[in-house]
Amino acid sequence: MLCDCCAENEAALEMGIDEKRVSPMDVIESHPGNYVYDVKLKCPLDNLMEALDTADTELTIIGDVRGSVVSDWNENNPPSRQIGMYDRIVKVDGVQCPGTKEVVKLLTDKLASGVPITFQRPQERTVTVERTARLGMNLNYRKGGHSKPWIASIEESATERCLIDQWNKDHPHQKVAVHDRVISVNGQTLSAVETVEKLRTASGTLTIKLVHFEL
Repeated sequence: MLCDCCAENEAALEMGIDEKRVSPMDVIESHPGNYVYDVKLKCPLDNLMEALDTADTELTIIGDVRGSVVSDWNENNPPSRQIGMYDRIVKVDGVQCPGTKEVVKLLTDKLASGVPITFQRPQERTVTVERTARLGMNLNYRKGGHSKPWIASIEESATERCLIDQWNKDHPHQKVAVHDRVISVNGQTLSAVETVEKLRTASGTLTIKLVHFEL
């Protein structure tokens, strides 16, 4: 739990975030919010799994766009149908996927013969707060790999003021939510461990960039 404390997902290793893997925000901004598009992929399962980020078991997103499956698709399709970093799988073969297990099962059964996949584009959101109280934002992350930390829970301002909850109340159209990924803090793209520590210890003005998923 973050900023206040951060939970580690024990299903993995130590995290390092490669700056070359930051989100292509130009693609996100061109089709923001709840933009949904379809692709049809045919390849070995392992090839696609290399591009997926399954650290948050309730969301399956793109974690690497450099592999052949994604790059080949993107080279042959217009920007509106190009697969971008952090795009979320919402359906496989028309079936809604509530979690990573369901996504992987459907892909295992169908990908080798070709399967339509529905993706949702995330939206970039920037939270700026003065560190005058607890953030009240609990993060989770997976040790190892390159996954960005995600919001596990947001504490409500009950007995004490929590900055993220207050931000959401003051900015209902720019609120952040559970499963959103923290991309940078004060303009710095850091590893998950460094991101957590930065949010835990930083004072003064905090500018937190996230990608938000409409669920």
